[in-house]
Amino acid sequence: MATHDGAPASFSIHPDLLLSVLDDATALVDGRGRVRLTNPRMDRLFASEEGTRFLPFFERHGAFRLLPTSVLEGAALGAARGIEDVLAGARERLELDLGAPGSSLLAIACAVDGGRGALVRVRLRTAEEEHRARCAEVVEAMQLGLYVYRLEESQGGEAGLRCVYGNPAAEQLTQRPTSKFVGKLLDEVSSVPRQRGLIDRYVEVVHEKKTVDIDYTTTDAKTGKDAAWAIKAFPLSGQCVGSIFEDVTKQRETEQSLRSTSQFLDSILDNIPMMIFIKDAKDLRYIHINKYMEEQFTSPIGSWLGHTDHDIFPKETAAEFIEADRAVFGGRVIVDIPEETVPTYGTGVRVCHTRKIPLYDEAGEPLFLIGMSEDITDRKSAEDAKRRELVLLETQTKLMELIRQLSTPLLPLAKGVLVAPLVGQMDEARGQHFMEALLAGIQHHQAETVLIDITGVPSIDASVAEQLLRATRAAGLLGTETALVGVSPDVARTIVDLGVDFGALVTYADLRAGMRGAEEARRRRLAAKAGKGQGRPSPRT
Repeated sequence: MATHDGAPASFSIHPDLLLSVLDDATALVDGRGRVRLTNPRMDRLFASEEGTRFLPFFERHGAFRLLPTSVLEGAALGAARGIEDVLAGARERLELDLGAPGSSLLAIACAVDGGRGALVRVRLRTAEEEHRARCAEVVEAMQLGLYVYRLEESQGGEAGLRCVYGNPAAEQLTQRPTSKFVGKLLDEVSSVPRQRGLIDRYVEVVHEKKTVDIDYTTTDAKTGKDAAWAIKAFPLSGQCVGSIFEDVTKQRETEQSLRSTSQFLDSILDNIPMMIFIKDAKDLRYIHINKYMEEQFTSPIGSWLGHTDHDIFPKETAAEFIEADRAVFGGRVIVDIPEETVPTYGTGVRVCHTRKIPLYDEAGEPLFLIGMSEDITDRKSAEDAKRRELVLLETQTKLMELIRQLSTPLLPLAKGVLVAPLVGQMDEARGQHFMEALLAGIQHHQAETVLIDITGVPSIDASVAEQLLRATRAAGLLGTETALVGVSPDVARTIVDLGVDFGALVTYADLRAGMRGAEEARRRRLAAKAGKGQGRPSPRT
């Protein structure tokens, strides 16, 4: 330290006073390496596991002193050598990273009892500080958006919320920098949250100290499209409220589409003059029966749903039904049962003609069993048996057509990308229907890429392979790229054995890889278009 005229300034302060005002663990070491004075935090550090691991001191006869460098290693070795240099006059100051997050050692030369000594300060992150740092890292890295607001009461009595923090995910989800929010009242950013009651809900969380879930909708001023947000608001200390949120627009649209589709299918099934039931594949519980089946068995629909055949039929009959259902999934094909006896509640034993259809997910795992049964008891003894047989076949044909349509859905998973999942056995009729549906879907959705997912196709022959090739060529004529997804080892081996040329067709191991490939293809097309636009010659004048 120097005075204004450049001469060195000298001063002294009592060591007890100096150490008492330092928050970090601090010790005064004399020229012989003996610890002469410590503050309470250094005493605690000496007695801790961290002190033993990081500090080059050992205790003897109730006093601490520097350990010899010959018995040390790692951070403790570096600390001992540096402190010895300060005590020897080789340096005036030592700053050392101890190797743990937020941990460091500082040694400064000073005078002790008329000789050279060192003031050693150690900073180690406490468990609480470590916990806070880890929590901060999690908040910064998580994919959910987070804003923190502090409640402020205005002079007029109206409560306001000032944004004090926003994580990176909040910026990505809202497409607006957090600087637009942090430090400002929510009312200053937009009047919509107060108009739609969001601020009142946040104030309620602060006052009542309870967590609430909020469904919130915003409207894009440029496009006019609505976005749905799922918000979880929770109380924090200091009159603050945390708001974790995510964009659930696509999820809500999908849910609404599924509800509409379910209602549509229920309406169709309830009006088909045939007993129709659906069981889940896991434990073969009934999850749907149509009204016709309810009327035929004269039992309320509530007594079927959620129950198995063991809850409804006699023990032996139930065992036969369940065994037959398991065999359907084992064979992975539609099973036709021309006649089976079914005991009913009001009309005795009936004879039914039943078809059972297994449905699978994209991975080929069983999902549902659809059963269609016609009571043929009266037909067997009636003179118009032929007419009713034709009606049965016609009805089954219509339902099978509906099932074929449902078994080849076209799902728009991203802009310009369609996924066509195929499940079960393929035949010529289904292949023709698939091509027609594929071309219509490409035109309707303006698809640039189609991923044909054959994960659920157990086997393939030359006819099916040719149908897939024709479908991809037809899609190519419409300017659409096609790729096969989920080719199993058995299917791949069959394709090679059949000698079918799939060389020009792109394949992917699974749907996720297919989506990445479609996105990469889309970027190439965009880059190609951009390149053509830049290379176009300017018109001559």
